[in-house]
Amino acid sequence: MTVIVLEEPRRELSQDFGPGDVVSYIGKIHAAPADPFVPGDPADRTFCGQDTSGMEKLSYRPAGPGASWFPPNKRQWVCRDCDTALRTG
Repeated sequence: MTVIVLEEPRRELSQDFGPGDVVSYIGKIHAAPADPFVPGDPADRTFCGQDTSGMEKLSYRPAGPGASWFPPNKRQWVCRDCDTALRTG
């Protein structure tokens, strides 16, 4: 099974009380199966059930069997539900 790694953007208003520009921060890192009709694109839902349409695809690919499905430098943002689904599925 091909796993597509996605980043859920988290947007917050600027803290400097400026014009109210939206600032992007890292949200959760999710996993989704590949779309069966468009290889390389995610299916409509992540393994935790979220809609993938507003998420950004990451270019990360696991190094090999047994390697982490997510980039090691993004461990603190991993969606625990997606992680559990992949480990138990």
